[in-house]
Amino acid sequence: MLHDAELVRRAQALVGEYTRQRLAFVAARPGNPLGAEWRRYGDALALIAPRFANPHFNRGYGFNDDQLEGVRETIAWFDAGGVAGGFDLAPGRPIAETAKLLAAAGFIHTGFHATLAGPADLPAAAAPGVEVRCVETEADLQSFSDAYHLGWGHADFRIPMMPWLAAPAWRLYLALADGAPAGAAVLSLDGDAAYLADSAVDPAHRRRGVHRALLDRRCADARETGAKVIVSGADYLSASYRNMQRIGLGLLYTEAIWTRASPTN
Repeated sequence: MLHDAELVRRAQALVGEYTRQRLAFVAARPGNPLGAEWRRYGDALALIAPRFANPHFNRGYGFNDDQLEGVRETIAWFDAGGVAGGFDLAPGRPIAETAKLLAAAGFIHTGFHATLAGPADLPAAAAPGVEVRCVETEADLQSFSDAYHLGWGHADFRIPMMPWLAAPAWRLYLALADGAPAGAAVLSLDGDAAYLADSAVDPAHRRRGVHRALLDRRCADARETGAKVIVSGADYLSASYRNMQRIGLGLLYTEAIWTRASPTN
């Protein structure tokens, strides 16, 4: 598959929209106790949840020099909300002026995140003793939640996941290793594209092919729905990144992550 600027734009939109949907579930809680909101600026998306210390929900996605006024407004919004905030800047479109604005507001380039893409028709590999199934019952959702939170190291809180099960464009997957809950993952569908999101494996079941099995099942199901393009993300050169390379996804871009220690006011 040839990668181009349009695929970069599409991938950013997929990631941003998936994160917005997650934030919408947070905002839908009675009284919106975490103050979750979002704003759109053309292709770009700004998210904020002042009382939720999750950097992905206090973030700007898809901004570039075509939305400089949106960058200014988002920085001011972060300041008003008392959050440090962050921006993910992808290559393929001009970002020099955006970077100047961020630097002037106290943001610095603090890291990279890899986004990968490829065709939906990808080979699968056997994982003995590992079964992957769609989550359709509350019992499976509880097992999904257990594996998810253990995989991400969230021992101190639980995300309410019932809305995830009802999300129309999402499919949840539970991986079992020798019958025990071992991993969890989400597939987000958007027309002819699919986003492999939020995959997590219980540390007790790692190095058994669980992550790869979750990738394979989601790719196969995406292909059956008519998806032509698969997008996913991982820390550059991590184990997850290497698994994605093994199934045939290629590096689309490394996104520059800009953050700051605190708001300016």
